[in-house]
Amino acid sequence: MNKLFFTGDYSFFEYKYNIKGYDGQDFGGPPQYIYLAVSFVLMVVLLCILRKLSKDRVRTVLRVIGIFMILFYITKTTWETVYDIRYDGCFNKGLLPFDTCSLIMLAAPLAGFCKGKLKRIAECWLMTGCIIGGIANMLFLNAFKYYPFWSFGAFYSMSWHFIMVFTGLLLYVTNYTELDYSVVLYGFLFQVVASLIVVPLDFKTGFDFMLYRDLGGVPLFEAVADGLTKSGLRFLNPLLMTELYFVSFNLIYFIAYGIKALVRMLTPICRGTSGSGCRPAKTRSDTGTIPS
Repeated sequence: MNKLFFTGDYSFFEYKYNIKGYDGQDFGGPPQYIYLAVSFVLMVVLLCILRKLSKDRVRTVLRVIGIFMILFYITKTTWETVYDIRYDGCFNKGLLPFDTCSLIMLAAPLAGFCKGKLKRIAECWLMTGCIIGGIANMLFLNAFKYYPFWSFGAFYSMSWHFIMVFTGLLLYVTNYTELDYSVVLYGFLFQVVASLIVVPLDFKTGFDFMLYRDLGGVPLFEAVADGLTKSGLRFLNPLLMTELYFVSFNLIYFIAYGIKALVRMLTPICRGTSGSGCRPAKTRSDTGTIPS
């Protein structure tokens, strides 16, 4: 384990190049497992507390999250850019908000403030792409490659992706919107529209925003994309990543649908109204007496 995890031989807002003795030890190490465990418990507690929120309250939460994420992004980007310019003499273009996880800054406000089809499309992305992106980055938190656990750089990434997963799951547990296959279709539409901007940008600049160019860091698929690139078929990589997005959106939907179906099936049993589960509650007879 990174000894800095205990000693804290740096300030919380220290820039990555100034943290001596840290070479990414927390990535895949005990601190990351602690983060995942704490996140899981906190997520369950919050969702249990908020599961009965009204639709108006949930919409207010979406508005607050949307505004907060925009301000959070501006704060972190400004903070890191000051150091980037000081040490590297230039702006780090990788901080631009074109990755999948940045889409919550667009989707949450649209879902919270808009109406009609646009609102529905944004909600569906929050219920699919937002959850997928959040979970993937919680499991493979790249910030730990540059910043140790007790640092603003790591805190930002840990908090950001936790909020992504929380936001999407909140819409499920509160039954905020209709759960049908349009969740996949509209969520995927939101992702595809975003890709129309990002894919040309990736190929123009050499970046890998939304992973469309090189599928960087995607287990198994990165190797496939590398093979396509070496064969002169890099233009197929965006199609491969698009297919992966579609499959993952379906995965989230069918897991949620299955859980909902299971809950619907078990609810009457546990209430004693069907099956041989819990004992049925006593009811009054036609004569007004309680039968024995």
